Amino acid sequence: MTEIFTASSLDEAKQKAAQSFGADISAIEFEVIEEPKRSLLGGLFGKKEEYRVRATYNAPEPAPQETEVPAPATEAEEASAPVAAADFTADEPAENTAEAEKEVSPEVKLEKMQIGAEYLQGILDQLAPEVKCAGRLENGISFSLEGNGAGSLIGRRGETLDALQYLTSMVANRGDKDYVRLTIDTCGYREKRRKALKELAARISKNVLRTGRSIALEPMNPYERRIIHSTVTEIEGVSSHSSGEEPNRKVIITSDSAPAYKRDDKNARGYRSGGGKFDRNDRRGGRGGRRNDRGERGDRGERRERRPSEGPRKLDLSTSFEKDYKRPKPEDALNAGVYGKIDI
Repeated sequence: MTEIFTASSLDEAKQKAAQSFGADISAIEFEVIEEPKRSLLGGLFGKKEEYRVRATYNAPEPAPQETEVPAPATEAEEASAPVAAADFTADEPAENTAEAEKEVSPEVKLEKMQIGAEYLQGILDQLAPEVKCAGRLENGISFSLEGNGAGSLIGRRGETLDALQYLTSMVANRGDKDYVRLTIDTCGYREKRRKALKELAARISKNVLRTGRSIALEPMNPYERRIIHSTVTEIEGVSSHSSGEEPNRKVIITSDSAPAYKRDDKNARGYRSGGGKFDRNDRRGGRGGRRNDRGERGDRGERRERRPSEGPRKLDLSTSFEKDYKRPKPEDALNAGVYGKIDI
């Protein structure tokens, strides 16, 4: 088993590898692929460089051991077992699922659980040797993964855990008409994810009620879509449906009624005190007039006083030289002496 790890230091990269493989550092072979480059500015700007280390771990072959299988539950215990509301959705009819599981006998469930446990443990021995699976008959068949390194089997948004669950379910229900629902969980991930999805559905539903616009969520698997549908059904005024094809099938949350927009009197565009209607003539700078220096609004027609017409303007064809020559000089003024006019 070989993986590549990145960290700010070499020791940190080795610790990550040991935690992921669930083994001691001495049992893992390390190879430094890339070392951080030294910058003249001491790494103050730009992305901080990290070590890239290739770790190789060869897991020892474990001795064959028997998988402990709990005693089959009685019919009374199965009937009293709570059924999660998230198991039912518009995507998968609840009645058909419930009837199919009622018809499966405890002996068949026990046999399927043993087949699934052997297959799942074989995969775990290759991925995480220290992780063991424990099965129980609860809401079908439930497997819990426990041991050092079990958290690394979750993957991004539970993709690795979902893949293990899908493969194990296919093997356990292969070649048989009696289908039993099978789930795999570790470190309480399923419950944490369920709470996060319920909070997401409530938050998106609130936005849909506020804006009246439909919102599409990211693609999800059938299990997560059931959780979203179940949460939305408990919220009044919104509904949900699935759209698209696997694996890009997504949930769309819509409003049951048209949005009731409430316009703010102060912020509404074009609002005026005259009944709240939009009047182009009342706009500042429009035909309704402008405000004067004292803040008063007057009528445009009364604001300006037209001067009486003085007749057609005469066209002056004289040159600049003639204008300067004919311009009166100070000494040509009336009652002006040599030194100008002197009052006595």
